[in-house]
Amino acid sequence: YLQQLSASGRYSGVVLVARDGRPVFERAYGQAVLGWRRPNTTSTRFEIASLTKQFTATAILQLAEAGKLALNDRVSEYYVQAPAAWSQITILQLVQHTSGLPSNGLADFTRGIAVPYTMDELIATFRDRPLVHTPGAAWAYTNTEYYLLAYIIEKASGQTYNDYLREHIFRPAGMSDSGYASTLAVVPNAAEGYARDGTGLRHRDYFDRSLEAGAGGIYATATDLLKWNLALDTGRLINEQSNRLMFTPDALGGYGFGWFIEGEPRLRQYHEGSDPGFAAFEARYPGDGLLVIVLA
Repeated sequence: YLQQLSASGRYSGVVLVARDGRPVFERAYGQAVLGWRRPNTTSTRFEIASLTKQFTATAILQLAEAGKLALNDRVSEYYVQAPAAWSQITILQLVQHTSGLPSNGLADFTRGIAVPYTMDELIATFRDRPLVHTPGAAWAYTNTEYYLLAYIIEKASGQTYNDYLREHIFRPAGMSDSGYASTLAVVPNAAEGYARDGTGLRHRDYFDRSLEAGAGGIYATATDLLKWNLALDTGRLINEQSNRLMFTPDALGGYGFGWFIEGEPRLRQYHEGSDPGFAAFEARYPGDGLLVIVLA
């Protein structure tokens, strides 16, 4: 089916399936760069969009293990400009999407989407808007919560979000083909993103990478995402207690630490990601020892 989609120009990407940590199927389809007719390979780098949230959540768990923060800490302990309405919001609520923070639409980025935002400027885009529900009372998936988590990571670690991920996650996991780069950075061996334009394709809409700090923006290969999952399962990044917490769903939304979790008809831990020009999907089936990764 994917070969047919690739031949029709409707799909371009990489699929990897692993069992018990070893690839059993890995194949590339379509073009990575249409202008040069450069085909995808299994080492092509793709933007993984909201799969980034797993990495942000892992950084929070690492900092909790190191005693640099606690999951039940109030956000206002790290973000001193927090309004009074945020006084009861905890780090854990941000991670699990139960904080009540409003979601951002395009109109909320008051300086437009093609210019860089500092962390403070990004948080200011939603800071003065009302909560959508009382903290901890309901579940709603938003990127804004993970913007704040990236800010907290920087405050608690004393490092930039980018440097923290490189030093504490990518390097220990052996993810040499992954990173977090600005939109204008030249990333070797990276696929370009495209959008439909009638019956043809065009380059994807431009936006500045800073608009998704903590919630998106990582690029990776399928092989590196396999290494990521192996590092989680073997204790190289977080301890056993943190690992259990990562894959424990909250009662309101079935969300763990950067993963959706379903128990029926069989245990599945998964996440999807979507950015202009890119899509990503990752699913773990622990009872079967299976991992499925699709980057497009």
